[in-house]
Amino acid sequence: MRVAFFVGNDITSHLIVGQVLNDVLRAGHTPYICYTNQQPGARAEPELRELFHYERTLLGSCVYPYLDSLSAPLHGALLSPAGIARLHRDKVVVRVVEDVNDPAFLAYLAAEDVRAGFSVRCYQKFRAPLIDHFRPAPGAPTLFANLHPGILPRYRGVLTFARSMLHAEAEAGFTLHRVDEDWDAGGVISLSRAPLHYGRSVLENMAAQRGQAAGLLLDAIRRAADDGRWEDRPQDPAAAGYYSHLRRDDLDELHRKGIELFRPRPLIDLIVSAFTPAGSPESFELGGILTGITSRRPDTVGAPA
Repeated sequence: MRVAFFVGNDITSHLIVGQVLNDVLRAGHTPYICYTNQQPGARAEPELRELFHYERTLLGSCVYPYLDSLSAPLHGALLSPAGIARLHRDKVVVRVVEDVNDPAFLAYLAAEDVRAGFSVRCYQKFRAPLIDHFRPAPGAPTLFANLHPGILPRYRGVLTFARSMLHAEAEAGFTLHRVDEDWDAGGVISLSRAPLHYGRSVLENMAAQRGQAAGLLLDAIRRAADDGRWEDRPQDPAAAGYYSHLRRDDLDELHRKGIELFRPRPLIDLIVSAFTPAGSPESFELGGILTGITSRRPDTVGAPA
């Protein structure tokens, strides 16, 4: 089966897709990894611009250029997009997609017979022609799902792990749901959840659940290949909550509660452990590079665990 992944330019998405890649290949499927980009909001608060830089810009500006400068991909570690293309030539298709709704891109998916799709924190709006492409037959439910970082329907929208921590929830999770033209509103296919740790940052809590999130994708791919369909349950509109970007008062409340959006040191450790073999020269080199880049921002202490 040929399956498309629409991947956002953030660390958690790249970790999740990198984690499922080998399993998808071992199952005999052909992944089409379509990387998409999100731009920072022009009016975003300083904390959100800083989060964007650390969560998204570091990969493209630092981590991937370093990995691509090496003579060969590192075995036993996740790869850059170029590294995936090099190591898995003729087995994985890697491309950057500026507009997922571009008719030329839809024609490409049809020509390649890509019939199942997954959005992994892709912030582009999916329109009807693209959604309809993933219907096995006219009017049939789509084989197109979104991996949403938040428990639906209560936590639709963006930065829902931060919202969950603001609300002092005991747990948060990922929801795999069908894509339709409304944000985060399609039928729920599967869900994972885990306890929140308030001594960790929002980004740490979300990244810690990447294994469970990857499991949701792998199970859905298996079911699509075996049965050609997914069972789902409609979301209850009365239980739905939608959250836009954090406002100034939200950020101030996070600060008062001792909750950080991210912390550089754990983020560096996460990146180094994911993209280089433990104890390798490359792990020390990449760690040093990232430490130098992030050294101007001291970690602060979060709320007690």
